[in-house]
Amino acid sequence: MPFKGEIGSSLLELQYLTYLDLSLFEGSETSIPKFIGSLTNLRYLNFSGCNFIGTIPYQLGNLTRLVSLDLSFNNFDKVESLMFLSHLPALKHLEMRYTNLRQTTDWLRAINMLHSLLNLHLSGCGLSVVIPPPLSLANSSKSLAIIDFCVNEFSSSIFPWLLNFNNSLLSLNLELNQLQGQIPDTFGNMIALQHLNLAFNHLEGRIPISLGNPFSLETLDLSWNNLTGEVPNLSNFSFIKELRLPMNKLNGSLTESTDLLSNLEVMDISSNSMNGVISDIHFLTLSKLRHLDISLNSFTLNLSSYWVPPFQLDILIMSSCKQLEPHFPQWLQTQKRIIHLDISNSRISDGISDWFWELPPILMYLNLSGNLICGEVQKLPFIVDNFSAIDMSSNCFHGSKPPLPPNITVLNLSGNRFSRNASNLCSISGEYLNNLDVSDNSLSGELPDCWTNWKKLGILNLANNNFSGSIPASLALLPIEALQLRNNCFSGELPPSLSNCTGLKFLDVGENRLFGTIPAWIGENLPSLIVLRLRSNRIYGSLHLQLCHLTSLQILDLSNNSISGGIPQCLSNFTAMASNSGTVEIFDNSYSYLLDPWTTKGWYKDVPYVNIVMILWKGTEREYGNTLGLVKCIDFSSNNFSGKIPGEITRLVGLLSLNLSNNQLTGVIPHSIGHLNLLESLDLSANHLSGNAGLCGEPLPNRCPGEKVARPSINRGSENTDKRVGKREIITSGFYISMGVGFATGFWGVCCSLLLYRPWRHAYFHFLDRVGSWLYVRAVISIAKLQRML
Repeated sequence: MPFKGEIGSSLLELQYLTYLDLSLFEGSETSIPKFIGSLTNLRYLNFSGCNFIGTIPYQLGNLTRLVSLDLSFNNFDKVESLMFLSHLPALKHLEMRYTNLRQTTDWLRAINMLHSLLNLHLSGCGLSVVIPPPLSLANSSKSLAIIDFCVNEFSSSIFPWLLNFNNSLLSLNLELNQLQGQIPDTFGNMIALQHLNLAFNHLEGRIPISLGNPFSLETLDLSWNNLTGEVPNLSNFSFIKELRLPMNKLNGSLTESTDLLSNLEVMDISSNSMNGVISDIHFLTLSKLRHLDISLNSFTLNLSSYWVPPFQLDILIMSSCKQLEPHFPQWLQTQKRIIHLDISNSRISDGISDWFWELPPILMYLNLSGNLICGEVQKLPFIVDNFSAIDMSSNCFHGSKPPLPPNITVLNLSGNRFSRNASNLCSISGEYLNNLDVSDNSLSGELPDCWTNWKKLGILNLANNNFSGSIPASLALLPIEALQLRNNCFSGELPPSLSNCTGLKFLDVGENRLFGTIPAWIGENLPSLIVLRLRSNRIYGSLHLQLCHLTSLQILDLSNNSISGGIPQCLSNFTAMASNSGTVEIFDNSYSYLLDPWTTKGWYKDVPYVNIVMILWKGTEREYGNTLGLVKCIDFSSNNFSGKIPGEITRLVGLLSLNLSNNQLTGVIPHSIGHLNLLESLDLSANHLSGNAGLCGEPLPNRCPGEKVARPSINRGSENTDKRVGKREIITSGFYISMGVGFATGFWGVCCSLLLYRPWRHAYFHFLDRVGSWLYVRAVISIAKLQRML
């Protein structure tokens, strides 16, 4: 625990002091006292987390007996040299994690002079030096066992220096650096290596088979790189305990050699391009497995319904793995200590057995979304943790909403067939609930006024249901950041109490029956608003100038209402729209889904909550979710706006879409419209705009400069040409009509007569016979005359 006080010089009286731990000290000193260098008997010194600034006093170099030095987590900003370390010949443990060493040019030289050094921790120090070849053979310690260089800026030039420790290195951490190129085969020469972490770099190419040479390798983490090819034969990794290869470009199938990995505890090969069938054989001897993630590949699971796994999992993630049989996996019944279960998007089309709802009460995360699981949910698994999530969206569950565990944090039941009256929502009684999504169901009735039950609810999505009545005023008692009520039957006005929701960022009440004017308090009291969508209601009146106070607004949709008056010139105050910078984070991690709640590293991986908004884009209504932060648009279409288009609107250079169609706008299009160079969709149709002589291009008759003429142009005054073209078309049409009539008359007039009247038919064939005989006789006579002449 932190403690306060003063580091007095009276410590010098302790001449035989060998152990001094002042970590997390909060005193009046702003830097390490120089007199510490006089305690020459010190063997252990810890100043971590003391918030010291400035530089590190060189007097520490007088502590020649020092074995362990920890200066991590301080705020040093003037460290230009580490050469004081060269005077510490006994130093075995050096820890300077998250110490600013960007200005230090001699750190490697100093490290190379520590011949006794065993453990070196320099993570997060801003190191990026390119190591020249001569230093790769430096006379440094040959016994370094642990090197932690994670969260720096090293390139692959660090590799030659590491080869000096082939015989001693036990653990190497280069996570979150700038490593590029292929993984060197020489890593296989590190015969003592137990832990190798190269995650979050830019490595590419295949995983070298030589990594299986150090038979002592227990942990291999190559996550988040650009590795390709197939996973090497895992039979070489017989001692491996943790294998992490997610977020690469690996392909091929998982060989059955996995059954040789009897020590494997963690296996994560998610988010690759692997395929093939995974069967019981792959897990035959994996009795120690506790974390399995094979999600987001193209695997097909062929696991027997009577299979009893040899392991007890804590974490199981099989998202997007196709089930060979669409039944719900019965073998899950054997897992008694699972805390994280994700079998989403797995093509399961089955009901859930009753045993599933009796899972052990230690579950923290459950994801069944994106399947065709049907049936009525009687209850949900009991959850004990204060940060927990259930996602059962996009299935065909039905009935009333099930009772919830009291400690639930995130609940997503959207895209199902839940029905019944809305009063059932009052049965939710979780004081930790901060994210509730029951959109796209068949819930109906008026919303109950029981929202005081949830003191932490920040995201509420009730869209696409049949809720009716007015919007409850008690919603304003929530710490709400996102309120989505679109496509229901709500009526009345927006409750004035919402003006108290000063943290509101997302407000979508489109496609309802709300009426009244747009209240001025939206602009005055909701400064954080990013999305405002009031589309397709019964709103009238003019726009208040206070609306222009929404400087963070990125999406403004007021279309399909009865709003009148002019478009305010102050719309140029929408500074978020006036910027063409990158995406904006709409929600923070406090409303994230828990993706991986329990790793050996002790940290969490979050997937931010994705809010969906419908936007009319180029005439088609589209759904935006993950890319919502990139969208900047204004839609005032189908209202009664009048007057001119204000030129100030063209200052919103970040706009991607502007729709002012179907209004009563007059005047000319602002000449500065060309400043909106990011604009992808512009609709000004169905207005009374004038003075557009400069418009050109198809289908208009005026050609733009340099435009290729695809067909003969027809000028306005070419009436004679129009007449000639019209006559030609009439003549051509008449010719084909006459030909058709003539053919029909000739064919049926002659042929039908011969078919229907026998005497004519006999006379006709008799005539043909006589003509044929005459032609034959004439031919014989002509041939005879020719022969006599010859």
